Amino acid sequence: FSLFRVYCAPDGSPAEYSEENIPYTPKHHLPIQLDGVDNGDYTMIFGFPGSTDRFLTSYGIQEALDQTNPTTVQIRDEKLAIMKSGMDANKKTKIQYAAKYAQTSNYWKYYIGQSKGLKRMKVYDKKVEIENNFTEWVNSGDEDRYEKYGNALNLIEQAYEQNRKINIARTYLNEAIFQGAEIMYFSFLMNRKLANIPTEEKAKRKFMKEIKKEAKEFYKNYNSSIDEELFSSMLEMYYYNVPKNQHPAVFKRIEQQLFGFKSLDFDYYAKNVFRRSIFSSKESFFAFLERPSSMKLERDPAYTTMMSIYDFYIENHYEKRKSARAKMDEGNRLFIAGLREMNPEENYYPNANSTMRVTYGNVGDYSPGNGAHYDFYTTIDGIIEKEDPTNDEFIVPEKLMELYEIGDYGQYADENGNLRINFISNNDITGGNSGSPVINAWGEIVGTAFDGNWEAMSGDIAFENEIQRTISVDIRYTMFIIDKFAGATHLIDEMTFAPKHPEMMTEEELAAAEMESAIEDPNTIVKELELKDYMGTLIPVFDMHSFGSAFDMAVEQYGASKTQLFWWHGNVFTTEIK
Repeated sequence: FSLFRVYCAPDGSPAEYSEENIPYTPKHHLPIQLDGVDNGDYTMIFGFPGSTDRFLTSYGIQEALDQTNPTTVQIRDEKLAIMKSGMDANKKTKIQYAAKYAQTSNYWKYYIGQSKGLKRMKVYDKKVEIENNFTEWVNSGDEDRYEKYGNALNLIEQAYEQNRKINIARTYLNEAIFQGAEIMYFSFLMNRKLANIPTEEKAKRKFMKEIKKEAKEFYKNYNSSIDEELFSSMLEMYYYNVPKNQHPAVFKRIEQQLFGFKSLDFDYYAKNVFRRSIFSSKESFFAFLERPSSMKLERDPAYTTMMSIYDFYIENHYEKRKSARAKMDEGNRLFIAGLREMNPEENYYPNANSTMRVTYGNVGDYSPGNGAHYDFYTTIDGIIEKEDPTNDEFIVPEKLMELYEIGDYGQYADENGNLRINFISNNDITGGNSGSPVINAWGEIVGTAFDGNWEAMSGDIAFENEIQRTISVDIRYTMFIIDKFAGATHLIDEMTFAPKHPEMMTEEELAAAEMESAIEDPNTIVKELELKDYMGTLIPVFDMHSFGSAFDMAVEQYGASKTQLFWWHGNVFTTEIK
């Protein structure tokens, strides 16, 4: 996580950098609550969820299960295996490709989880039932209703049928070409940019400086050997999995080049491309930049391979895809409008579209099946149990281990003296919500959302609050890292911490709070002390307080050196004992 201090002009307005700027003070900010959360506690999350598809029809579910998801997983399986092999062989490569591997793995796992979730919840069958009810409603109405909504599902079905024929090629273009070997997209991007080199000398120098800066950033984490293997593998998968009648001309060239081989050798083709391409190394690309040539750029074998596939898709599939999209949009608009008219009592909330949304729910454990059960929170014990010095994801810093061993968690420990890390709740989030504040019933921040459980991967299409969970980091762990681990207590001192709520306090904390409240409250101070007879002596009554507060008030009233009797809830106590 990161912390930002936002600066503004002295009058509070947005401003460019200036030494006169001051830290921004909003009208309100979320106070931090260190009470933590318990099973069943109410939670809200404010954030900007990217996109959901809750109105997806059975045709869309079928496409996801039969084509898009398995194809994406198959391609990413191969990409991950190639990257991992290179990363395991070299420590430098492991660092270079860590983020790329994680990014590829993220949606690889997402699509696997989404397919499993859709099947487990029988989403396809539920969508068919909705559509059958819709059709029955349309056909049972008057002519106006049929005229308005009768073609809605037909349009959607026709759109998906058009898509079905080109969807594999489209998925391969995105996954294996644009997001496959990096040399493909980099050559595409550089050709676009270098086609517009300014003629004026000063502008040209500035332009080339920016190009070199971008290239340095690219080659910093680039491994030519891994990329060559990806290039070969992705082309081979495209060749054998995309229908032959949708093959671009580059595959004809490969077949001709390798004529006479028992099978097509894509490694041989990739080796030739990387040997001749100006994009295969930083040295060759920077040498080209010294004397750029548009002809050399356009004839580069990595670029021509990329463009052969891309151009074929644009020329043969783009208009079909566009036509299908138009039908789908029209059909969906009619279908959703019809559903709302059919079920006027239902509340249909709109899909996420990166605008601010609030989701409410409750903290809660869950049982995914097969006898498994997951508690609603994790602790630092889990971090230590999973420690693995050979795996970057599970290295435990020495300072964290020291704090764990002595149990020094400060005010961030729970009531059992342990340090909680994450908690789960049935809030409804998606991509774009990472970092969104998790707020309790009093409007105080108790955590930040960052992920969903395995069962929630199908949540973009169908949300099920009994089993899908948002994973949030407990704000106490965040504060612990800032304070105890990083030693940045000066930042903690600037933060606003909410007081504990009575139901979360121990008896001692409650007594101290009531005592403080009573002392600070002018009504309490001026109120005449109630006295009641006990064996012929009038002694004070402190019924309105907890016992701890009553005891402390008796001591406060008469001094710690004197023994004092007092009434509390019908019984008499002495300050000699508590």
